[in-house]
This record gives sequence, C-alpha cells and structure tokens, in this order.
Amino acid sequence: MNWMDPVWRDWLLTWPLLLFFFAIGQELRIEISRHTDRRHLIAPVCAALGGMLIPATIYLGFSLFTSAPKAAWGVPMATDLPFVLLALAIFPSHLQKKIRIFLLALAIADDIGSILVLGVVTSTHGGIHPTIIGAVLGLLWGARGYSVMKKIGYYIALPLFLVASVSTTFIFSWKSVSNPLVWQLILARSFGKPIGILIGALIGYVILRMTHEHAMRLKIRELVIAGFIATFGLDVALIFANVALSNPDQKALAIMGIFLTIPVSITGVLFARYFLTSATAA
Repeated sequence: MNWMDPVWRDWLLTWPLLLFFFAIGQELRIEISRHTDRRHLIAPVCAALGGMLIPATIYLGFSLFTSAPKAAWGVPMATDLPFVLLALAIFPSHLQKKIRIFLLALAIADDIGSILVLGVVTSTHGGIHPTIIGAVLGLLWGARGYSVMKKIGYYIALPLFLVASVSTTFIFSWKSVSNPLVWQLILARSFGKPIGILIGALIGYVILRMTHEHAMRLKIRELVIAGFIATFGLDVALIFANVALSNPDQKALAIMGIFLTIPVSITGVLFARYFLTSATAA
C-alpha cells in the first residue's frame, strides 16, 4: 500500500534520476580528466562487482537452507548514489574529497551492473534504465553547464526521488522481521556490501599493482568506510523486488527487508564515522 499513486511513484523513482545522474556523469568526467592514468577506475569497478556478487552469494547461500525465495537474490545488490552522497556528507571534508570520486565511480558501475542483471534475468523488465542514460550522457557531455545541472539534479531531482522512495508503507511486525526473506536481505546487504567492496577493491589494486603512495588508492579504513556508505539502496532494489517476485506477500516482505536495511546502514555509517575516522585522526 502506498500513500502516493503507484504510477507517479514509479515515475519519480526512475526518470528524475536521469537529471541527477547526468550531473553525476559530468562530475565524474571532470574528476577523471584530472588524472592522466585512467586505469585507476579498475579499482572502483572491481569494488562494485565485489559489492554486487558477495551480497547475492550470501543471500543465495542462506536461501538453500531456508524458505526464502531464491528469485530475490538480486535485491541486495544495488547501491543508490543519492543516499551514498547524503551519507558521505557527515564525514570530515578531507575524507569526503578522497572517497567521493571512488564512490561516484563505484556507484555508477554498480547501478549499471545491477540494471543489466535486472534486464537479463527478468524478461519483463528490459530496456536501458534512465540512471544509465543520464550517467552516459553526462560523461559524454562533459563540464558544459555543470553548475546548472548540479543544482537541478541535487535540489529538484534528488528530493523528488527521496519523497517517492519513502512513499511505500508496509505493516510492520516482529514476526515478519524473523521471516527468512527479510533478515536475509538485511544480512546480505549490510555485511555483504562492505566485505565485497573491500575484497573487490583490493583485487583491483593487485591488478593495477597500485602502490600505497598512489593518489587514488584508499587505505583499508577508508575502504571500510566506503563499504558501509554503499550499503544504502532503494531504487533498483525495489524495482528488482517488484519484478522478480510474483507473490504479493513475498513482495511486501522484500520491501520491508529493503527499508529495514536503512537503519542498519545508518548504524554502520555512524560506526564508521565515529570509530574509523577517530582512529584515522589519531
């Protein structure tokens, strides 16, 4: 049940993000142009792949022994860049600057990968997702008009997306939380994402033979912070749940699992903010 009309909600969860990701694509293009070695993108792309594969594997692994539907394995994969950038804002400015470009590349690669998986796995939901269209157009367009597009993306498109994201309501009960579908989604995303991103990034560094002195190499603490930040996900996760699950009760439980992951993610980000940045400062 939604307090917003489902047609409007679905529209606001997708098309306004084209403008937001257009601005993000421009920002990524600007940042990439500052580095002559484009190979550094291999690390965040590897991190994105790890952040997709590990949550899906954790969910599938548990579903072999529980009643949770295996079809929901793709729900915990995707990361939502709008929430990532909001979470990043609470960290010290020096960390924001260092982690931001890594997370931009990671989140866009993650979104592209998740949408491709969604299109391949589900024959009823093909086509190119607006987030991919926006990011690609922004990358191709470059810096022209970036300041205007950034304002439109951040102050118009992003708030519309956030309003639509919280428009879904569900009946909460502790019995529902104990359902395997719910806790497996929470576990797979909350722990699988940080672990997968850490492993993927380290593999990327090995491939690149990237030294500790490299400007684009994050420290372990910074990778863990990035991993916790990347645990936020709504847009693609909700689309995947609605498309992959045909049973209404399972859809409702999946949506509950997606939304209950948010307070867990917030806790993880606050943990990273307090302990990891304190350790870095010390």
